[in-house]
Amino acid sequence: MPISTQIENKFIYWSLIFLSLGLFVSPTIVSLYHILIIIPALFLIKKGFKIKLEKSSICLLILFAWTLLSTVVNHGELIKPFKAYQDIKYYVFGVLCIFPLKSFLDHATEKQIKTLCHIFFATLIIGFFVGISKTWLGFDPTKMKFGDFGSRSGGFLNYMRYGYGSAFLFILGMGIHLNMDKFKKYFNIKMFYTALVLCLLAILTSKTRGALLAVMVGLPILYLKYKPKIAATIIGTGAIFVLIVLYISFFSNSKLRFLDINDGSNKKRMSQFYSAVKSIEEKPLFGLGADQFSYHVKEIKQRHDIWSKEYSGHSHNIFLEHAANYGIIGFLIFLIFLILWLFELYKLKTKLSWVIFSYVCAFIISGQVELLFDNLNSHLFFFVYSFTQAFHQPNSVALQQH
Repeated sequence: MPISTQIENKFIYWSLIFLSLGLFVSPTIVSLYHILIIIPALFLIKKGFKIKLEKSSICLLILFAWTLLSTVVNHGELIKPFKAYQDIKYYVFGVLCIFPLKSFLDHATEKQIKTLCHIFFATLIIGFFVGISKTWLGFDPTKMKFGDFGSRSGGFLNYMRYGYGSAFLFILGMGIHLNMDKFKKYFNIKMFYTALVLCLLAILTSKTRGALLAVMVGLPILYLKYKPKIAATIIGTGAIFVLIVLYISFFSNSKLRFLDINDGSNKKRMSQFYSAVKSIEEKPLFGLGADQFSYHVKEIKQRHDIWSKEYSGHSHNIFLEHAANYGIIGFLIFLIFLILWLFELYKLKTKLSWVIFSYVCAFIISGQVELLFDNLNSHLFFFVYSFTQAFHQPNSVALQQH
């Protein structure tokens, strides 16, 4: 292997170490994934590393160009402009990272993959117990201090990011479980199943209802390919669960937040939906610019006399957020990207593509009640995209040469 390729792969490998280590632990650590991987990505592109870009990748590049344009158009009014421009990097990195991830798949050793998996599983296991220590015992082992950390576990992070991320990992992990014969050589099986179970329990300890919705959507879709009868059972169980939730929410005096969707938080969420619609009506072409809706929502509510005036933040919806920040065109490009990716996954008809198909469906449905493009889930979503595109590439030049 040429020295230049060895150097490239060291950069890629260390970037993936920081992704594995930081995804569920620290935004600072996980940021090193992009910082390191961009170097071999640009170098591989410059030297003509062959990658076949699918239509979804072209659409993602167009989306990046449009989000950049809409943000530049609104530059004079941006609040926290550096953070705003940072928000749109994921679209272009989703494409750029295909190149180094393909190179890594061409050259990675079994030991390297095992190391990455075990680091990641360890963070999930340790993070779960850190979270319940803070919420159940009132003790934060990372800071060695007692305090009131609330009733919802967030592991090392915010409970919403943690809950949704755990749900998506559970769906992906169940995909690995159903194809264990192909994956078991890459990790310790006991460690994998411990992390998988704790991902499911993390949904409950974080009390994230939208995360449970993701599992209720993604899991039966996943099982439809492998065991349709189990998929039907999951759907039936889910329907019964929904009926129980509706009864508790509207006909019971129970105060269980996890099961009560009539607890007031959804009224606030609806105010965000309505405010986003009004924002789109005001600026339909370019929107407000990247990451700007959350800073303008209070004034929008005041202007249109919308309820929950003191409640600010994002729109709690991946489509409304794109339309509010990047205009209707930005929303349409994002929607087309998702449709193209789902179509490509379905057309491939591989075991991996079906697992990812179920994940993307769960992401879209749960994304109707929460904005899922936080630091954790953005890194996860676009890594999954890049990895899937790299995995399904025809033989690259590097693979042919080595």
